[in-house]
Amino acid sequence: MAESADIEFQRFLDANQQDFSLNAIATIEDLNALLKSSGSALTGALIPLEQATRPPKILVDSGFTASGLAWRTLQCPGGPLVLQMICEKVNFALWIQEC
Repeated sequence: MAESADIEFQRFLDANQQDFSLNAIATIEDLNALLKSSGSALTGALIPLEQATRPPKILVDSGFTASGLAWRTLQCPGGPLVLQMICEKVNFALWIQEC
């Protein structure tokens, strides 16, 4: 599952490298609409800045998009691989929902 999540995260990051629309996301509905319009298999949630910036237990990767948005991939102990992004209005986490 982690491998497919990593592939989906890379697709999402590649599709949004130059895109400033991530900074326009203000609600969970905005995030879900973006995921749906891109045909992504990812599930998302808004997270507080404190959660998006605290040191992770298991950091897999991190960086910035070409438009300057910070992102990081974390492995949640006993849970899924998660992509977190810090945007102007909200911060969010993305993962693949297991059945």
